[in-house]
Amino acid sequence: MKTLHTRKFSCLTIAFLTIALVLMGLTPTYAQPKGKPVKIGLLSPFSPPGDPAAGKRIRWGAELGIKYVNEEMGGVLNGRPVELVVEDDAGTPADGIAGFRKLVQKDNAVAVIGQYHSSVCLAVNKLAKDLEVPLFSTGASSPEITLSKNPYIFSIMSLTPDRAKFWIDFAKAMGLKKLAVLAEDTDYGTGFETAVKNAAKDAGLEIKSIIFPRTITDMTPMLLETKAWNPDILINIGVGPPAYLMVKQAFDIGLFPKTKMLASFDWPIRPEYWDAVGANGVYILYTAYYKPGMLMTKFGDWMMPKYKQLYNEDPTFYALNAFGEVLVIAQALNLAKSDNPKDLQRALVSGKFSDWSGEVKFEEPDSVKWHNVSPPHLVLQQTEVKQDFTKSKLVWPPQFGGDGKIVNP
Repeated sequence: MKTLHTRKFSCLTIAFLTIALVLMGLTPTYAQPKGKPVKIGLLSPFSPPGDPAAGKRIRWGAELGIKYVNEEMGGVLNGRPVELVVEDDAGTPADGIAGFRKLVQKDNAVAVIGQYHSSVCLAVNKLAKDLEVPLFSTGASSPEITLSKNPYIFSIMSLTPDRAKFWIDFAKAMGLKKLAVLAEDTDYGTGFETAVKNAAKDAGLEIKSIIFPRTITDMTPMLLETKAWNPDILINIGVGPPAYLMVKQAFDIGLFPKTKMLASFDWPIRPEYWDAVGANGVYILYTAYYKPGMLMTKFGDWMMPKYKQLYNEDPTFYALNAFGEVLVIAQALNLAKSDNPKDLQRALVSGKFSDWSGEVKFEEPDSVKWHNVSPPHLVLQQTEVKQDFTKSKLVWPPQFGGDGKIVNP
């Protein structure tokens, strides 16, 4: 703040002045960040065949992260602003590689967040190691990402083996013995299909799985085959339009909601879901990593109302995650006292940081947990048309308030 020349005020006088400003509807003006911006890259899907609905929300979260750093933290590295530079990976490895190169080699991003599709993240992961720039997996879940032990990969995300085991534990707790899995032919889908089969076998559950093309337009034959097998639950491992199509056509043939369906992540809370399936989408179960109302850090408490005011919806986990990753990078930059990506990497590994939900510490065990911080897992259910995220029914697990009861039609 500016000093008032040689005139000196006591602490009490300053306090009275501050109160007076507030009462007049004014607040003290703090110095805005200035100097050369520190750039953080965002590489996410904003066009097909990727999931642009997810990319859009990841960007919204990241932009609020930039806003928080600049306006609430005063920037980084003694007052320099942070700036978001954005590229579309379109859900394809080739576009991901090109986008990462541009963000790093042309835009000079010190780190890149926003990876959502596992196939893209696996390809970009290798390039991040070669170019020695930190890469964050915001939504990609393949265990191969962290098993690479790339010093420059960082994951704040549920990994495939953890989520598959969670689903099997949920099925056992609910008394569901026959599981059908319909998964898309991507690294995301095939990885989950394998992980669920392995976890089900270990648990002594029956399982039937089908892999479908990502570009599929008619799932009726495979859904009829699934219906004839008479499963207790169908796990929908699709992303974007194919996931919605599965719900719609499963309803059309009388498979869903008579047979329970579990979405592999929280896409049933999107407006796009209801636009695609309408009232036929009620009773779907879905996997989530938080529920509005859970305890958060001061960062999460700041972000939640602003996001809802801007976008008229509660943030998805991925929006929160992108927001938190920007804050983690800002804290690591200050710890490193440098905008050099190599210095930033060392700070990310050595430090402890806070995001929207709690403490972030990147460990280096000899496992999939390499540089991985995993969120909690929840199963929720949409019991009404266009149900608000805050009103979704928390089914499981009990330690987070789940009552263990699935609503049936």
